[in-house]
Amino acid sequence: MESPLVCSVQVCKLHHSVVAGQLKQQATPSPSPRDQNAISSLWLALLRTQFGGLSTIPHDSMNAYRFPLVIPISPRQSEQDALLRVFLCTVASLTFVHTVVSRLPKNLPRLIATLPIVYLFFVLPWLFSSIAFRITCVFFLSWLCNFRLLLFCFDSGPLLLHRRSLPHFVAFAALPIQIRLPETSSSKDRRQVEQQHHHHQHSYSGSTLPRAALSLSTIFLSFGALFTDYVQRRRALCLPALYTLLMSSSLDAFLAVGTIPARLLLGVEVEPQFDRPYLATSLANFWGHRWNLVVTATLRPAVYWPVRSACSRLVGSFPARLVAIVSTFLVSALMHELVMYYLILEPPKWEWTGFFVLHGFLVAGEACLKRFAGADPLPRALKVAVTLTMLYVTAVWLFYPPLIRIGLDSKAAAEVQSALEVLLGRA
Repeated sequence: MESPLVCSVQVCKLHHSVVAGQLKQQATPSPSPRDQNAISSLWLALLRTQFGGLSTIPHDSMNAYRFPLVIPISPRQSEQDALLRVFLCTVASLTFVHTVVSRLPKNLPRLIATLPIVYLFFVLPWLFSSIAFRITCVFFLSWLCNFRLLLFCFDSGPLLLHRRSLPHFVAFAALPIQIRLPETSSSKDRRQVEQQHHHHQHSYSGSTLPRAALSLSTIFLSFGALFTDYVQRRRALCLPALYTLLMSSSLDAFLAVGTIPARLLLGVEVEPQFDRPYLATSLANFWGHRWNLVVTATLRPAVYWPVRSACSRLVGSFPARLVAIVSTFLVSALMHELVMYYLILEPPKWEWTGFFVLHGFLVAGEACLKRFAGADPLPRALKVAVTLTMLYVTAVWLFYPPLIRIGLDSKAAAEVQSALEVLLGRA
């Protein structure tokens, strides 16, 4: 019996031959319904060979009665084995998109050929038992990569800039990075991406490694403070503040380190993912130009601009802008709920949806206030203080309670302890 990897390679080759052969035979390279069904069947076969026997999530005390839904995950395996499988599946899938799907006509033909890969990227995170690896895979593949692939199906999004280079295409599809465009470029792609990625006026100073080192130091200090007697006696007061430090530092370090492979292996400069969010002068400035800019650069072409363009024909330019703002925050909320589900394996309680939808209406309110009241005369320091206060108060109300309820600090401590035991055991 052949191994899953050999079977998956054969499936990919057969998939390639079906579509590539049809491209040679037809003047208009659009697959027939029979070949479309064959493509879907082959990718389902790839799933079966890669994930072996399907099982259900164990009925432990956390989810035995709350979510009786069968989910395909792999049998027990090491995280290294899972990481290798995810890597091979991701590279093979994105190679297929680059070499085959990119030759199909845009819109429906590309979408049909890409949907099995989108489904695969929702399944891959279940290979990991580690929360850190699972959530990372969800963020990279299930969210960012799937959105970029769907945009690519309609000849939009950042992947258009990398369709001529397979390594660049794979890297900028799978990693949370966006290329820094040269100032002299004046191509159509540059104008589109500038419109989609319009962001900060300032960038981080200093190199990536010192910034990552500072963030890691903040992570270790905050993580150590979580388990002091003072914090444990005053969890309701201290945990939100420590979670704020941990979340901002972890994302900064994690995404900053993620830019290193692009710089070293591909030789390109990438945009920073954060731009000093603690200096935000408004919620719109925080979400749109300073915080987690790789998500912002993905949601703009995927949600904001299409909704605004569609609604402007019906309700006018400014109301369409407000609808697009709220719609973008709603999609972001649903994707955060998906991340939460992968984290706790429970049906959503919609607190994170409430948090992001609330901020969508607040950002829309800021736009209305700026339009009808004119320039804001408040001092910059006061605007920063008001913005950070609103962010913290709403986060304590809606964002942090789910994390505190599931004991995220204890889960993280258990994973760190397990990782240290493995490292020390091997040393």
